Amino acid sequence: MNKKEDKVLTLLTTFSKYERSRLRRFLLSPYFNENENLIHFYNSIEDFLGKPNRKISREGLWKKAFGKKKFQEQAYRRLCSDLTKLAYRFLSIEWHERQSFSHWEGTLKKVNSADLNKHYLTALRNVRKGLEESTIRNSDYFYTRYVSEYESHVHLERIKAKRNSLTNLQEADTNLDVFYIANKLKHYCDALNYKTILSIEIDVKILPRLIEFIETYGYLKFPVVHIYYCIVKTINEPENTENYFLLESLLKKHYLSFPPSELKTLYIYATNFCIKSLNSGNRDFFEHLYDLYFTMLDKKTIFNATGVLDERHYKNIITLGIGLKDYKGVEQFILEYSLMLKKENQENARTYNLAHLYFATQDYDKVIEQLNKVEYKDVFYALGSKTMLLKTYYELDEYLAMDSQIDSFRIYLRRNKLISGKKRTQYLNFLRFFKKMTSIPSYDKQAYTKLENKIKDNVEVYNKNWLIEKISNLK
Repeated sequence: MNKKEDKVLTLLTTFSKYERSRLRRFLLSPYFNENENLIHFYNSIEDFLGKPNRKISREGLWKKAFGKKKFQEQAYRRLCSDLTKLAYRFLSIEWHERQSFSHWEGTLKKVNSADLNKHYLTALRNVRKGLEESTIRNSDYFYTRYVSEYESHVHLERIKAKRNSLTNLQEADTNLDVFYIANKLKHYCDALNYKTILSIEIDVKILPRLIEFIETYGYLKFPVVHIYYCIVKTINEPENTENYFLLESLLKKHYLSFPPSELKTLYIYATNFCIKSLNSGNRDFFEHLYDLYFTMLDKKTIFNATGVLDERHYKNIITLGIGLKDYKGVEQFILEYSLMLKKENQENARTYNLAHLYFATQDYDKVIEQLNKVEYKDVFYALGSKTMLLKTYYELDEYLAMDSQIDSFRIYLRRNKLISGKKRTQYLNFLRFFKKMTSIPSYDKQAYTKLENKIKDNVEVYNKNWLIEKISNLK
C-alpha cells in the first residue's frame, strides 16, 4: 500500500519522530481520546512509518493492531477518520502552545467574565509578564496588549471602580490600531507582490489615505508598522534605494521582534528589491544582495522548517560571490553549507560548485578533477558539467578533447528525454556556434564579426555572453 492512499498516512508521514511521540501521549490521554482501539491502530501506523521502506497493506496494519480479529473495511475507515480528526486537534494545540502570547488570553477573558477577581489579577499579571519578557513585537504582540488593556477596562467597569481617566481603554485602542495597521500593510505588501509576479489585480481594501495617516499620527514609531511601511515603499518606488536602506537598517535593529517565519518573509521582500535593482542595471546591488544572503544565513531565516538550505539560494550565493571575486569566501561557503542541502544533493553540489569556482579562478586542472566526480543523474548538473568541461578544454587549447566533448554532448542532448525542447535548442545552438567559433581561421576577422552578429540576433543560445566575449577576444 502506498502511503498516499490513506489520508491519515499522508498526514502522519509529515510528522517528525518527536511529533509522533507527542501525538501518542496525546492519544493516551482520556480527556482527548477514549477509544483504546485508536491507540493500537496508531501504534501499528507508527511502526510502519518508522520503517519507510517496509511495504504494508491495510490488512497488514489491521493485523498489527488487532491480531487475528477479522479485517472490517468500514471499521478501518472509521479508525482512519477518527485518528485524522484527533491529529488535527493535536496540531492545533501544539500550535497554540508554541505561540508567545495566546496561552493566557483565553484564561484572562474567561476569569474576567466569571467574576473571579483573584484569578483575573493572576492571569493579567501573567499576560503582562509574558509580554515584558518576550522580545517579539510583531502584530500578535499588539493584539495581546489590546486584549489585556481592554479586559482591564472591562474589569474596572465591572467592579465599578472610581476612575479619573480611561487609560486602559486608550491603550487598548492604540494597540488595536497598531495590530490593524500592521496587518493591513502586510496584506497590502502581499497583494502588491502578487500583482508584480502574476500580473493580476488583487483587490485589498486599504484606507485611501492610510500611508498619510500612519505618517501624520506617529505610527512609524512602532517598528512593526515602520518595517511593513518601508516594504510598501520599496515595491511602489523601486527606483528609490533609500527605502531599501532604511528597511535594511530597521531589520538589523529589530530582527528579534519577529518570529523566524515572519522574519524570513521580511528578508524575502528585501532580497526581491535587490534582485529587481540588479535586473534594472544597478550593479551596486550585487554586494548588497550578497551581504543580505549572509545576514539570512546568520539569522537562520534562509533555511526551511527542517533546517535544509534551498539549492536556489545556495547557487545564487556562489554566483554572487564569484561575480564579486570573493573566492576565499565562496570556497568556505561551499564546503560549509553544502552539508545543509538535501542529503542526496550534497556531494554533487559541492563538487560541481567547486569546479565552478576553480573555473572562475582559471585553475583548470582542478576544474577537470572536480567534474570527474560529478554524477550525471541530475540533468542540471549534467548540462552544467558538460558545458563547463567544454569551456575548460577551450581555455586549455585541448582541441581533440574539445571536439570529442562537442560530439558526446550533442548525443546526450538528443537522447535525454528529460530536457525540455527549449533548453535543448539553447544548448544545441551553443554547441553549433562554439564549433563554428573554433573552426574560423584566426586571420578572418570578418567571419568572426559575422558569427558574433548571428549569436547576438539569436535569442535561443545558452551562455551567449561567454561566446560573444571569446569572439571579441579572438577579433
